[in-house]
Amino acid sequence: MHARLIALDANDFVFAGSPGVQADRAADLGVGADHVWAMGAPWDDQVVRQGGRLMGLGDNGVIPTDESFGGNIMESDSGGHTGSFDDSSLSIRNQAAVIAGQYDKVQLE
Repeated sequence: MHARLIALDANDFVFAGSPGVQADRAADLGVGADHVWAMGAPWDDQVVRQGGRLMGLGDNGVIPTDESFGGNIMESDSGGHTGSFDDSSLSIRNQAAVIAGQYDKVQLE
């Protein structure tokens, strides 16, 4: 059983290096799969994201950066877990574009 998000005032969800969100699919988050965005980094692949799978943080082993999750997977130039928030990085520009509702400016994988 996964947690359901109820009555959130959000237009989009952005996950950067997420180890999982306890949902099977992006559509389960209540904003529409086209409004769910995720990115990771090489270090995240081995530690954070895979650790989340092993610890059961993603329902059925599925996490936001998996294609089967069904959200948008954004390009990231982060070299490490916190690099997704570096000034002037592609990663932060992608997140800013989502927050500003400028979806056409988001670079996807």
